[in-house]
Amino acid sequence: MKPRFPRRRVVVTVATNLVRYFFGGAARNWVRNAGSTAPALVSMSVLLIMSGLVGLTAFTLHNLEEIEASQASLLHVYLRDDADGSGVAALKVRIESDPRVQGVVYLSKNDALARARTVPGLPQLADATESNPFPASLDVQVRSIDDMAAIDAMVRHESVVDPVYPTSYDRGAYQRIQAVLLGVAIAGFAFIGMLGFVAVAVTMNSIKAAIHSRRDEISIMQLVGASRWMVRGPFVVEGAITGAVAGAVGALVTFGAAMAAVTSGSGALMQFAPGLSATVAAVAAGIVLAAGAGLGSGSSLLSLRRHMES
Repeated sequence: MKPRFPRRRVVVTVATNLVRYFFGGAARNWVRNAGSTAPALVSMSVLLIMSGLVGLTAFTLHNLEEIEASQASLLHVYLRDDADGSGVAALKVRIESDPRVQGVVYLSKNDALARARTVPGLPQLADATESNPFPASLDVQVRSIDDMAAIDAMVRHESVVDPVYPTSYDRGAYQRIQAVLLGVAIAGFAFIGMLGFVAVAVTMNSIKAAIHSRRDEISIMQLVGASRWMVRGPFVVEGAITGAVAGAVGALVTFGAAMAAVTSGSGALMQFAPGLSATVAAVAAGIVLAAGAGLGSGSSLLSLRRHMES
């Protein structure tokens, strides 16, 4: 009598043997070659730690740029203390009718004083004088920051506007912010690229050393007719193990640093790192872990292409 599920048994047996060969054998060889793998592991760990921290920094800088852009597109039109109420109302209606304007809010002197007390450094200025030094204003939310100059030119010479300090418009402020962020981004990518090159080179050299130390084993497998993927597979898995271990180290450091910032409760810190949360930290750690495994296996493939046939 034939067994009930011969095909299933064959499939299970083949799959088990493949798992043992690729992953079990690769893990044993990885442990055996830990000395030659250590430089690659250290360099990849440093790369992934720096990548995770730079990625979190880039995320917070992107959010900070959006916040600064939103604040930069808010134009404060400062009014004279003796401005006529009807003139202010007419100016408000005129600004609101402009299609480039999203909205206009009137802020009285008392409201301006209350808002100033929430800004670091301004409460001391408010308490230094008995009178209210902050003028009333029309807060104009412009749809595009590129239209700020045109709106400023339209309102600054109105009779109800303060002639000494008419608006909060600062030509080129947002451009300076973008230039600083661009410079930081270029420096960060250049640094990560340099570390990545070093990590890949060290990993390729460690795989090259493993290939040369096992040339007899590889030659025997090729002589008995083993396919290329059967010969190269364990080396790729070894590289993936190296990358996964380095990725785990980088993920733990990235997650720990992000959670330390989240749980610190420092308002000043969160102002410079908006949007940072436990979810963002977990996602960043997962990306670092996956990037480590991909970097390790990719470096192994490159090394195999160059040295397997030599």
